[in-house]
Amino acid sequence: MRKNKTASFALIIALVALAITATHPTKNGEDKFAAKETAYERVIRTQTLRCGYIPFVPNLVKDPNTGSLSGIDYEITEALGKKLGIKIVWAEETGWATMVPGLKASKFDALCEAAWVSPAVAKEAYYARPYYYQPLLLVVRLDDHRFDASLDALNAPDISIASMDGDNQRFIAEEDFPKAKVYTLPDMAGDAMVLESVASGKADATFMDAADFGYYNEHNPNKIRQTQLANPVRIYPVGFVLPMGDDRLRGMINAAFDELIYSGQVEKILKRYEKYPNNFVPVERPHTLGGADPSAHAGTP
Repeated sequence: MRKNKTASFALIIALVALAITATHPTKNGEDKFAAKETAYERVIRTQTLRCGYIPFVPNLVKDPNTGSLSGIDYEITEALGKKLGIKIVWAEETGWATMVPGLKASKFDALCEAAWVSPAVAKEAYYARPYYYQPLLLVVRLDDHRFDASLDALNAPDISIASMDGDNQRFIAEEDFPKAKVYTLPDMAGDAMVLESVASGKADATFMDAADFGYYNEHNPNKIRQTQLANPVRIYPVGFVLPMGDDRLRGMINAAFDELIYSGQVEKILKRYEKYPNNFVPVERPHTLGGADPSAHAGTP
């Protein structure tokens, strides 16, 4: 009987020890239940920010021969890296519908690009503070005047609105024009293909910023036009997309953007690329000394 009691006691001790081992890290840090490293912790440890990106003109332009990048968001992101003293690594090309899964899978630390703020995305990811605003205008075929008087004419069963999968055109169409159909292209198709679907008659209209429209119109003149220039369909704040819950990463990125915006550096970069009217609405900066512009002495290029 004593032997049996001893065996039972030993079994209890073994089970307790197993439970402690399963719920506490081992000395060498190899416990599979240890907390996952956050994007912020990885950035600080490696002193690099791994960026996801979506090529589109003029924000992020990728040379098809060399793969080198340029554009508004490239310059702004590199300037942000200098402010933070970290290296920018352009880690992975992604799409509007795949950027959040990419963040969740830790393929990159941030989408380093001017993404229109979307409540649907905000349920699964953070947005950094906006660094400019962008009007979204109605685009139709050159000879189509059905929507000149009112956007309400879009809300009809025989109307189709072009959008990439996961892009804001789709959300606008479903919210503002629920009777219309949505002509959906793959999320990697690109804005030029969305505009081409209108020009070719596959869709009746879409919503596009002035730069994407202007670039397409230069290479494909007399096919499509913008309407409602004084009354945009939306004005979107744009900003980086970050992993949900990573407050320290968002705080760090926001602080760097505050400095870039209030020094006037972001606005100077935007002005160098403002080829098309109505494409950018800068973030208003607080002025002091009776309205003096602080960027006049900022010393930034």
